[in-house]
Amino acid sequence: MLEWKNEIDENLENADIVLLLISSSFIASEYCYDIEMKRAMEKHDSQNALVVPIIIRDCDWTEGTVFSKLQAIPKDGVAINTWENRDSAWKDATQKLKSAITNFQPSSKISEAIEKELISATERTLTWLDDTEILLSHRKVNKVTLQDIYVSPDIRTENESGEIEYIDSKNILKRKGYHLISGEEQQGKTTLLKSIYLDSLQKEVIPLYIDASKISKSDLAYNIEKLIKLQLNNITLDKFINTDNKVILIDNIDKIKLNEKYRDKFISEVNNAFDYIIITCHDSFEYVACEISALDKYKNAKIVGLGNVKREEIVKKWISLGIEENINDEELYTQCDELKNQLDTVIKRNIVPGKPLYILMVLQNFEASAQLNIELTSYGHCYQQLIYQAFDKAKIKKTDFPKYLNVLTELSWNIFNHGNDLNSYEVNSFFAEYCEKFLTVEKNEVIEKLEKHSILAHKGNRLGFKYPYIYYFFVAKKIAEDYNSDDHSIKGCVSMLLENLHREDFANILIFITHHTKDSWVLSEIQGVLDNLFSESKKATLANNTLEFMTDFMNSIPKLVLEQREIVEERREHNKRLDAIERLDEEVNDDEQPEILWKINKTFKGMEIAGQIIRNRHAILTRDSLQSIADSGISSGLKFLDYFLTISNTAKNEIIKLISSHLAKNPDLSNIEIQEHAESTYTHLTYGVINAVIRKISSSIGSKEAYEIYDKLEQVEGSPAYTLIRQAIEFKFNRTLSFDSVEKTATILKNNPVCSRILKELVIHQTYMFPVNYRVKQQLSELLEISVSGQRLMDRKSRAKG
Repeated sequence: MLEWKNEIDENLENADIVLLLISSSFIASEYCYDIEMKRAMEKHDSQNALVVPIIIRDCDWTEGTVFSKLQAIPKDGVAINTWENRDSAWKDATQKLKSAITNFQPSSKISEAIEKELISATERTLTWLDDTEILLSHRKVNKVTLQDIYVSPDIRTENESGEIEYIDSKNILKRKGYHLISGEEQQGKTTLLKSIYLDSLQKEVIPLYIDASKISKSDLAYNIEKLIKLQLNNITLDKFINTDNKVILIDNIDKIKLNEKYRDKFISEVNNAFDYIIITCHDSFEYVACEISALDKYKNAKIVGLGNVKREEIVKKWISLGIEENINDEELYTQCDELKNQLDTVIKRNIVPGKPLYILMVLQNFEASAQLNIELTSYGHCYQQLIYQAFDKAKIKKTDFPKYLNVLTELSWNIFNHGNDLNSYEVNSFFAEYCEKFLTVEKNEVIEKLEKHSILAHKGNRLGFKYPYIYYFFVAKKIAEDYNSDDHSIKGCVSMLLENLHREDFANILIFITHHTKDSWVLSEIQGVLDNLFSESKKATLANNTLEFMTDFMNSIPKLVLEQREIVEERREHNKRLDAIERLDEEVNDDEQPEILWKINKTFKGMEIAGQIIRNRHAILTRDSLQSIADSGISSGLKFLDYFLTISNTAKNEIIKLISSHLAKNPDLSNIEIQEHAESTYTHLTYGVINAVIRKISSSIGSKEAYEIYDKLEQVEGSPAYTLIRQAIEFKFNRTLSFDSVEKTATILKNNPVCSRILKELVIHQTYMFPVNYRVKQQLSELLEISVSGQRLMDRKSRAKG
């Protein structure tokens, strides 16, 4: 009995809402009426609880009861058991109860809310938190705020085992402790701290932001007290210091105005006063940080560029601006892939940095291009705008743009011919020669402006371009402008670029040339290289008679199943795999590659350049020219595939022996099993290469706008390989899954097990990456003999936008 009473008393004390179920039995109960009622009414009178009488059975409750002054329910306090329709009575009681609860808030909770509200960010701080720091416009919203488009960056750090790992900053920085976050300029360090500041406010952690570049006194209390007044409402220095839940955010520690002695003193005082500190610095400060003992306890991490996962997040936010509640999945993912593919073409690894600022500037340029009806795939326009925006930041007059463009063009050409950035003597020589050939420019002024705004940069004692895209842009500009001049060295340079197309830098310069000129020489030169690659091989057709050696293998592998997959997670995992590949950082010396790898690399780079030409110039090239460059690109890939299949088939026995020798180390396998496993492994590898090459050709050469060209090529060539390539291009660039189109392809490939399997994998990938109607999935399942597992559930879950 005592336990029961204690539980009732405890629940009553904690209750915000108290319902009195009134009947004659309730009124007659000494405990309910005298004890519970008394405490409930005390809480009601002090506004710490809402007491609502519900008249269950007819009784005399209006006279002499302490709750008679309260508003009873249902309507007019008429007992529920007297209503002709009991359901109507309960409905009325429920509605009135909902209304009463909605309009009530306990005074204790109000006091708590007021207390929390007192410690809030000032209007000035809230404005700063939502400032994007660059002017962004979007056709669907009047103003783009930071919270509209912010995504948390990944950071590179070491785990407890000393292994490098990439972690979402929002996960690691929420842990209390000491964090030192480095990054290049414009990498988003300040924006990261803004995000942490806002997140802390929402989680009842009191943040304080300190811009170290403005710290000129080491007195911690003085600095904090001043900043508290600027950033937070109604909190004193003592109250802030004595609060457990607080975080100190120190930005730009490398720019602090204190000398080394007092800088170290300042950091030590911060460490002694706080147990949750996040400090940011330029990545060059890492070399200094290791010598500062006060930073020994800090966990180091480095902000990295936005990879595929994060780029998709920011693109989805951009697309959804102003229409978050109206856009459907199919429209969202179709637009997302189209815009991300365009973005990926511009924001390439080691060309344009994957910094949030650059990504937003490119999205902004795409937005402007769409409004001005400029061809979205004209990426040269984007690169040029990035450079012009840097000129604007450097406060270069519009009338001086041509002068600076010319200096950079000539400088890039000088660096290209030197094969390296220029030392101080070479810089002086360059400007001396430049001023003899063109009108005089002030060397120091030009270098200072361009270096300060991330166009040029000193690396050690040498001067060069800050980012590769600027260097490639201007070298390509020089070649495009002077190719038809009397300077024969330009044509010799193009021949060298084409001969060494396997090199990343040379391939990129050639891609940029296609942005600068529409002259036919680019087309013919690229085609010439593609046509000569693997010229001794024929184009692989993937006809059934050429793949007979794989028939047994195809019959033995398990059938495919359309599994339960969530589109949001599937896309995220796909992008994570792409990020992992890009972050391997395997530096390959192109000059040390075997000749065959040169040829393979040249093939893939050549296909990419051909695809760039098609995507950039589809509107102005003739149908014949488009078809010719597309066929050259596809043919080079298929000739490589034929070369691979020929070599693979010739060396089949040797490869199987090699695989067998490794399998033989397993004592549980018999000789027959070893042979079977080896043959299966060999065939699996061969199938994997065929599949990968078809996908690579499609992604490199494909274009949404020029799709009819690939349809025509399929008709002309009439081989399973061209059919697969056309279908893969349709999936990747049209981002649709047409049952009629798949049915047509499946019919053509019906008696070809290898190509049919690749088609099935392409279809399954498409259903995982984009919303596909359940009925269409059932049709595809029957057509391609693919089992469907849990698709209705997947369809429901895939509606989440992530």
